[in-house]
Amino acid sequence: MKSAISAMDDMDRALVHALQLAPRASWERLGPVLGVRPDTLARRWERLTETGEAWVSGIGLRTGSQPPRMAWVEVVCAAGTSPAVGAALAGDAHTLGVEHSTGGRDLLVFVAVPDLHTLYRYLSFRVQQIPGVVSTRSSVVTAVHYAPDRWRLDQLTPAQTDLLTGRTGRTRRPPGGPASATPLAGASMTEEERPLVLALAADARRSVASLAREFAMSESTVRRRIARLEAGHSLRFSSALASGMSGWPIAATVWAEVPEYEVADFAAAATGLRETRTCMSVSGRWNFMISARLRSVEDLARYTADLARRLPGLRITDSAVSLHVRKSEAQELDHEGRRIRTVSPDIWSDPAPGTP
Repeated sequence: MKSAISAMDDMDRALVHALQLAPRASWERLGPVLGVRPDTLARRWERLTETGEAWVSGIGLRTGSQPPRMAWVEVVCAAGTSPAVGAALAGDAHTLGVEHSTGGRDLLVFVAVPDLHTLYRYLSFRVQQIPGVVSTRSSVVTAVHYAPDRWRLDQLTPAQTDLLTGRTGRTRRPPGGPASATPLAGASMTEEERPLVLALAADARRSVASLAREFAMSESTVRRRIARLEAGHSLRFSSALASGMSGWPIAATVWAEVPEYEVADFAAAATGLRETRTCMSVSGRWNFMISARLRSVEDLARYTADLARRLPGLRITDSAVSLHVRKSEAQELDHEGRRIRTVSPDIWSDPAPGTP
């Protein structure tokens, strides 16, 4: 891992951080902020994407009047079968994340589907039918307080961040700091727009011109639809760097019990910690779930201690470290977090053809 980290310089990380703040910004806009010629930035980005070390993806999950149904699924496997089960699940359109995990489960899977009935069908007729799966346990997401696309590297200066975001020093929020809850609902994505959104899953920096040609639309129509969906939270962009090269190589998950009337305050405090990557309310045995990025396995104890210190009413019920993040945000990854391929997140496809 050390050799992989040394192969990437600070400018590469600064570029990824800039794209986390402005995913579709032109090289001409980014050049002055980073102090690098636009053509040089373009060449750097081409190298990073070709090696799978960085990418910008687009995820759109909402069609019609209802938000998607999302769930965390814990999978227990027969001895020796978790690699094959993980590979099978990583190839499914309905899994946005797949992790080989410590603790009381072999796999931790993040699932998105259009509705609860489809979740039932996916679990009953797909997941539980995979050879090697012994049992599953699901927790439906009831609120997203902090989504993974909000987590930031910390490579840019405050002045550079202000140039890209338009924030002033008084309104700037530090990486990983508190944010308002992410709506589960937003502007509707039409059936006609769905293929356009899916086309952005592998490369959200695709030009408007190329998208217009592929879908026989005018450039102004493509630009307008992307802007509307992004503003309405039906399309979000995620700029990522291979975890083994980011300085934050360890993924961990914490489950907790929180008094329902204090959830908003607890979420704000949890997202104030630099390491917090996602924070969600869930149904199930416990009602609060947090995932974090850490610099080392040993940092998990410090992180949970920080949570307990900030949130005296929080009862941490379980924690786990990811042995291998096989898939994240619809991107299949290698053992160092490099992207291998994109699995199109077509969550509306039938998860179990030929079943009731």
